[in-house]
Amino acid sequence: MSNRYHRQQQVPQFGSESAQKLSAAQVLIVGAGGLGSPLAVQLAGAGVGHITIIDHDRVSLSNLHRQSLYTENDIDEFKSVAAKKRLAQVNSEITIQAINEPLNPSNVEQLVAKHSVVVDAADSFFVSYLLSDTCFESRTPLVSASVLQTSGYVGVFCGTQSNPAPSMRAIFPSPPLTANNCNTAGVTGPSVGIMGSVQAQEVLKVILHDDSQLLGKLLYLDLWDYRQNIVNFSSAPEPKYHAKLISEDTLMLGETKRAVLDVRSELEVTQQPKPYEVVHIPVADLSQRHSELNANQRIVCVCKSGQRALNAAHQLVELGYTNLAVAL
Repeated sequence: MSNRYHRQQQVPQFGSESAQKLSAAQVLIVGAGGLGSPLAVQLAGAGVGHITIIDHDRVSLSNLHRQSLYTENDIDEFKSVAAKKRLAQVNSEITIQAINEPLNPSNVEQLVAKHSVVVDAADSFFVSYLLSDTCFESRTPLVSASVLQTSGYVGVFCGTQSNPAPSMRAIFPSPPLTANNCNTAGVTGPSVGIMGSVQAQEVLKVILHDDSQLLGKLLYLDLWDYRQNIVNFSSAPEPKYHAKLISEDTLMLGETKRAVLDVRSELEVTQQPKPYEVVHIPVADLSQRHSELNANQRIVCVCKSGQRALNAAHQLVELGYTNLAVAL
C-alpha cells in the first residue's frame, strides 16, 4: 500500500478495493471556483485517477477569500490552467486535464460520456440543467451543490442504470426567479469550503458505491446557525415537458419551423440586438402576451445569461406549450 493513502485506507468504509476504484475513476468537475477548489484538491489527494476541470474564467483578487486553489500569483491566469498546476503538486500520480472553455450544449455530451462521475460546481442554473439532462439520459451520477451567503445544498442526481435517481428537474422543475449568485449576494469562504468538502465526500462515496451516498436526497446546510435537513426526493416524478437546452449558434442557421423569443428588456434589445430574427416579449409580460406566439412552431427562448429564458420557458410549459427550447 502506498504511504500516500495509508490514513485513508484505515477508514472502514473505504475497504480493500477502494484504491483500485478511485484510481480507475474518471471525474469531470464543471467549475473551478469556490466549490470546485476544495473538492478538486481533496479528490486529487484521495487518488482519483483522472480529473478533468472545465472552466473558462480567470482568477481575480475577489476570488481568493474562498477559492483555495489559487494565490495572488495566479491572478489573471485561467482557472483551469492554474488548477491543473496546483493539483499536479498535490498528487503527481494522477492524470489532470484542463479545459479552458465554457460547458455548453455543443460539448456536454462528449464530455459526460468520457467520465464516470460528473460534479456540478458551476453556480449556474443553465449549466446545472444542462448537466442534469445529459447525465439523466446517459445515467451518469451527478453530484451537484450550491451555496449562497452561508447556506446551501448538496445532492446526488440521475444515478446509474442499475441504481437510478431522479434528475434535477424533478426537484427543481422551475428555476429561481432571480439569478442570485456569489457575485450578487455574496458568500463566506468557510461556507463554500465546507460545502465543497461535503461535495467531495459524496463523489468518493459514489465512486466506492457506498449505500450512504446522497442518491435521490438533498442535504441542506445552514453553516451560520449549524442547522441541517435531508430531503428525500427519490420518488419525485420527472416533469412531463421541459425546454431542451441548445447552443445559440444553431439559431444562425435560419430554421423556418421555429420562432426565437427574446425575453430581455426593451433597452437591452435596442442596445444589443440579436443577429437573427426574434419575437420580443419581456419575460415580465409573457403571461399576458403569450398569445402573440405561434404554438405550432418550436419556440426558442433567449436572453443574456439564460436565466430569464429558463423562466420564460417554464412559464410557457405552465401555459400548455410543449415544443420549447432555451438557447445560450
